[in-house]
Amino acid sequence: MNAVRAADFDARLEQTRLLWTLAAMLVMVLPHALHLAPWIIFAAVLVALWRLAAAYRGWPLFNRFTRIGFGLLAFLGVFATYHTLNGPEAGTALLILLAALKLMEARGLRDYFLALVIALFIGIANFLYDQSIPLAIYMIPAVWLAITALLNVAHPDASRTALTSLKTTGRMLLPALPIALVLFLLFPRIPGPLWGVALPQDSAITGLSTQMSPDTISRLAQSDAIAFQVKFLSPAPPRARLYWRAMVLHDYAHGIWSMGNALWPNNETLATHGAPVRYEMTLEPNNLRVLYALDLPVRAPKNTYLTADYELVTQHPVTEHKLYAVTSYTDYSYGADTPSWILRRDLRLPQGDDPRARRLARQWRATAGSPEQVVQDALRMFHDQPFVYTLQPGVLTGPNRIDEFLFDTRRGFCEHYASAFVFLMRAAGIPAHVVIGYQGGSVNPLDGYYIVRQDDAHAWAEVWFTGRGWVRVDPTAAVDPARVEEGLAAALPAGEVPGYFFRSHPWLGNMRNLWDAVNNGWNQWVLAYGPELQKRFFAHVGLDYGNWLQLALVLLVLIGGILVLVWLVLLWRHRVPPPVAAVRDYRRFCRKLAKCGLTRQPHEGPLDYAKRVIRSRPDLAEPVHAITSLYVELRYTGMGSTREFNRLVQAFRPQQ
Repeated sequence: MNAVRAADFDARLEQTRLLWTLAAMLVMVLPHALHLAPWIIFAAVLVALWRLAAAYRGWPLFNRFTRIGFGLLAFLGVFATYHTLNGPEAGTALLILLAALKLMEARGLRDYFLALVIALFIGIANFLYDQSIPLAIYMIPAVWLAITALLNVAHPDASRTALTSLKTTGRMLLPALPIALVLFLLFPRIPGPLWGVALPQDSAITGLSTQMSPDTISRLAQSDAIAFQVKFLSPAPPRARLYWRAMVLHDYAHGIWSMGNALWPNNETLATHGAPVRYEMTLEPNNLRVLYALDLPVRAPKNTYLTADYELVTQHPVTEHKLYAVTSYTDYSYGADTPSWILRRDLRLPQGDDPRARRLARQWRATAGSPEQVVQDALRMFHDQPFVYTLQPGVLTGPNRIDEFLFDTRRGFCEHYASAFVFLMRAAGIPAHVVIGYQGGSVNPLDGYYIVRQDDAHAWAEVWFTGRGWVRVDPTAAVDPARVEEGLAAALPAGEVPGYFFRSHPWLGNMRNLWDAVNNGWNQWVLAYGPELQKRFFAHVGLDYGNWLQLALVLLVLIGGILVLVWLVLLWRHRVPPPVAAVRDYRRFCRKLAKCGLTRQPHEGPLDYAKRVIRSRPDLAEPVHAITSLYVELRYTGMGSTREFNRLVQAFRPQQ
């Protein structure tokens, strides 16, 4: 009979451990379902259900050979899906499948403990794909549940409810929060992101690319996702001057503009006018080795450099939020001493393409008195003739796409106008190239940051004049000045503008501003908290960023102080409770008797002590009996009068 009871107890213990382990694994795996191949999650769920059936229905567990076969299939399936066994996606998928397989041999504390540790690693892997606020909020209860599962696996108790377990682990986790905050703020940061792993989906990040075709910018402008946010440290320029430079495109072939690969040192002349503009950028991941900056940047952030085209180039692709400070001038010209071979590069055109555009450009050059006049002729054409600025220009299918746009469709977005303009300038013998980036931005009234979205993506041109150098020319502004001065919403019909829903419902726009402000704070102070921001924080609190001995001492003092504070709280919680009034008065009664030589022994209860006192001092029988009887009534039945008891003890004055 005892053996049967022991077997039932072991089965219930096993079921409890299994349920808590499965719950922890479920909450950690769930976010991975958004980006991993569906069959991986499906296979893991099937194995988990089989393990539940084995615990509750008596199904057989996988034997050793079945587990080996399942493991081999997991390796082969992951390799077939991701073409590798390395990297975040393949590694996470393999970890999930092997964790499910581990449950098929879990028998006891060690196995379940290992499964929960694997579940925690699976939870950490979520941040390789997403570091957003929603995931961070989700992971707080997920980690709490996993720690609770550890408690119930290591110390199972049938009488302890799930709520009690959560309260217990909550009290255990709370003291760790200030220590985690101190380590986050003060522990030396390494360059790059905390989760600095390049993922395959980085290539699918919404944003600019290193090439521009006739539909590149118009497709991008149909998204109102945030590209970057700006905090101006000096007066912000007017909207018409908010050109955000990304890349310069020199090479043209088959309707596609590209950067090419001819970089050279930035040693040309730069002429600036007006006051410099200082600002900080919080850049969303763009998977490019380029940082965006207000046109024209003159001071590169740390670990970047300026090319001859004044592009801000980084050492590695931007795959995490990037916070950096830049100084720019909005009124400028540069490159008056640009070498002739660079100018020849910006005159090249494919042989024989677009003959009508070539004839028009040569005609302008023949009648114009200067290159500046040719530029004005082109802008006048875009302004005076029936060109249409639209997000839906249609597809250019012919071999001569510039001719087709200029003389047939005449419907285009900024890339069409910039491309056609640069082609015309080159055909007229004027060096020119395309610049892509963003134009404009809107102020978030809640935090004062300028928000630049993907629908602010823009393309413009730069032409080279003798003695002046490269000068910005925006042909889109000639077609529809409202695009530059007021933004995309003022230049297009409401139905074509991304985010129109938020503009037509102000309360939704206010909600979006609130979310953008919160998200911007998260991006700056959590995701972009790298060496530069940490150095700034240290300077603000009076610490020397380079003095590692000082930092180590501060860390030890703060963490030690937190631990001492926790110890004091625990000491206070577990202090000996003060005696109740009846106990306090009874102890005083015992002290009065002790002065008469009748000391109470540790083993004596109140009644036994009273009997001994009465035997030794019959004259005290009446008050001793009354006090002891009332004390027993108060102490063990909760009845009686504490005031009367206190009066009796006060009146008790035995003679020695």
